[in-house]
Amino acid sequence: MKREHKRTDMAPFECYIAGKPAKGFKLSYMTDAGGMAYQLIVSGVANGQPVLVQLTLDIDPYKNEDIPALPRQIVQLTPTAQLTTAK
Repeated sequence: MKREHKRTDMAPFECYIAGKPAKGFKLSYMTDAGGMAYQLIVSGVANGQPVLVQLTLDIDPYKNEDIPALPRQIVQLTPTAQLTTAK
């Protein structure tokens, strides 16, 4: 992605996949239309299986609610009581 978009900023962050700690990178770049795009690339292990999630958003995600409902079932920026206590 960094090669495809000039002036791409990349920042590591910690997050959760299905309530388990994971590692991620957030890429921020200008779109061809002149707006900003934010891409989350998250990897971790859930239920013993490796998981890689790539999600592109048009808003800078700061909280779980900034992620659409369906992907939020898999990726969380902060733990949720429901997911961290589920077995």
